Amino acid sequence: MCLFSVLFYLPISAVYILISNHFFQVFQELPSRRVMKNEEQPYKLTIENAGPFRINDVQLQTEEELTTTSFKSEDESSSGNEKKPVINLTPGERVLIEGLINCKYAGNYDVGLLRAMFFDPFEIYGASFSIPEPYRVTVMPMITDIANSALDFENLKNSSRIKSIILREPTPGNDMRPYRPGDPIKQIHWKATASAGELITRTPEVLDLKRIALVLIAENGISQKNEPQFIKRRDYFLEFAVSAVYYHAQKGESIHVVYPRGEIKNIQVASLESFSGFYEDISKGPFYNRESDIEKLEKQSESMAENEQDGIIITVRESEYGTEHFLEIRNGN
Repeated sequence: MCLFSVLFYLPISAVYILISNHFFQVFQELPSRRVMKNEEQPYKLTIENAGPFRINDVQLQTEEELTTTSFKSEDESSSGNEKKPVINLTPGERVLIEGLINCKYAGNYDVGLLRAMFFDPFEIYGASFSIPEPYRVTVMPMITDIANSALDFENLKNSSRIKSIILREPTPGNDMRPYRPGDPIKQIHWKATASAGELITRTPEVLDLKRIALVLIAENGISQKNEPQFIKRRDYFLEFAVSAVYYHAQKGESIHVVYPRGEIKNIQVASLESFSGFYEDISKGPFYNRESDIEKLEKQSESMAENEQDGIIITVRESEYGTEHFLEIRNGN
């Protein structure tokens, strides 16, 4: 009798759990789908029972490896409660749960409620289901000093421990020639101009001037299932990229940036204004339209190193995150 009772109860439990999941409606809300890394965001979770039966003891399962999610308990108006609430809903009932979300890594991924676990009326059996439409956000990378030491070329030493890469602005030299339209005013030699009766220009010395190019070789993947390792690599990659470009932009130095955003983009960043456009674009996540574009980007990096005169080529590879060789700096020939 016990055996037959269990066998008879199993399909009833399964049907009840499936019905509960079907009528379990979830609405999630953040102030914006674009958030800053390591900044707490107010989070609202609305749950409704749209079915004809009571839903008992639903356990909420939130994303916790990439974010921290805390809920306010009924007797705590300001402090968060790490314990996830257990939901009981009568037919047609709706509840609002407020909390905070802190995204720990830059990139694109799902946050908040990801799964819900339902039980039969006697809590003998249970099953977990994914939320049909999870809340996906773009987490903006932080600008830090992570790239400063690597890009401080005047103090960078090669394997022979000799300072090898120096950047200097062009300065007027001692050689002179007649003025040509377009010559900077600061290069005019005023004493020679007074003696000659015409404008005389000092020719600039630019032997030590080096152009800078940053090539960002990202992985060919978009995280659709919140893979933590992928997102952690992407976080480090994005943080280094935006910090490296900002390092030069804040000093008014021009830097050529090559990176994938569907197509391979080539842009010049020379100010904080142009940096802002690059920051907004790269934060959406690098990706390729075609698998062959990765090889194309690799070849472009090699070609720039071989053909650029008086240039420094910086190549950053996302796939080598966690090693000492994710960054490669080469002098152009």
